[in-house]
Amino acid sequence: MNVAYPGPWPVIADYDALLMDVARRIQLSKTKHEVAETNFRALCQHVDREGSPLEKRVIECYPSGSFATGTAIASRVAKDQHDVDVVMELDVAPDTEPSLILALLFEAINGDEGSRYHGKVKQNSRCVTVEYGDGTTVDLMPVVRINGPDRAGHLFHHKREARESYHKKVNPWGFAKHFNDHVDFDPAFHDLFKGRRLLVDGKIVERAETQPMPDHVPIEEKSARVVALQLLKRARDIAWRAPNRKGRKPPSVALSAMALDAGPVHSGLLDEVIAIANHIRARLTETNGPRGTLRILNPAYPLDEFTDRWPENKAAQDLYERDLLRLVVALHKLRNDNLSIAEKQDLLKQLFGETAASYAIDSMLDAHRHEMDANRLSLSSTGKVLGVAPLAVVGSASSTAAKAATREGGGELSE
Repeated sequence: MNVAYPGPWPVIADYDALLMDVARRIQLSKTKHEVAETNFRALCQHVDREGSPLEKRVIECYPSGSFATGTAIASRVAKDQHDVDVVMELDVAPDTEPSLILALLFEAINGDEGSRYHGKVKQNSRCVTVEYGDGTTVDLMPVVRINGPDRAGHLFHHKREARESYHKKVNPWGFAKHFNDHVDFDPAFHDLFKGRRLLVDGKIVERAETQPMPDHVPIEEKSARVVALQLLKRARDIAWRAPNRKGRKPPSVALSAMALDAGPVHSGLLDEVIAIANHIRARLTETNGPRGTLRILNPAYPLDEFTDRWPENKAAQDLYERDLLRLVVALHKLRNDNLSIAEKQDLLKQLFGETAASYAIDSMLDAHRHEMDANRLSLSSTGKVLGVAPLAVVGSASSTAAKAATREGGGELSE
């Protein structure tokens, strides 16, 4: 149902409102979540089908990574593309050669010429990737359970050109549970985010009855920490689009693990992004790993190292530290400087991409117009709000366990 919402709206600083609107635009749509669910379940059934080289060997499949922690964002915002990481637990001997398992999984998915996935499959060093016609991908990582905590196992790593072949202990399920259990949710942030959506959109969108992805809830029910992580990931992705960028991106799971230790959650989104970025920057000075770089371990299963492949060296570590410093400086500028609308849009574009920046600025102007229609404020020629009347102020509240997963952003984009 669509319900007109005339206010009152909570007081939100323009800089926080802009980041909220960027975050809303990088969410995956509800439809894309449902497609992701359908795609990975169909793949698992396909691998386990009669006649497959892995027939009756698939024990269970479940999303891992960003989909499991609610921090997933669109890999390409304009096309609403997404990448899904899936763990496939197999009933095979734990000491099976990694090259054999990966080859069997590739063969099981690729199938014969003319079959559903033939020609859309790529074998990687730890997973097999299926790319769909719309550019979205599913990475299937085979694992076998081993003795240890619930869902502990090891993956199969094989990289022929580097002559690498080994098993690595992992527990993606354990980390996702740990993350979701330890992220705090502030009801005040919920009210701010919900108020922002109502002010910009002017309506309440009723949720679908069936929401198949785990904890599939509105974006405003996320923790500020989860939303801030999404913005950090978006900024990282934009930075790595530069033609001179080489090497691996900082893995999302490592960023999520570090963010858990960034101190109390801030109700202001800009302050939360800065706090996480500065905490990660401090961690990036560490050199206790085997390559003279930092080491991040899975807090739910310390035998699982998240930084075994990134950073490749201290230079890669320092590169990301400089990226985060630029992000922090830019956000301080957004908060403290008297920027014009054009300057704000350019700053957001550099950090988060053109489409998300344009949407945030358009949303800001729409929000101001809605408030002017309610005789609450006026707008200067530079876009600065004038004459704000008293608004509903959201009070503070104690933190509770977060509902961390994603929901829709909405609408097609041009980027």
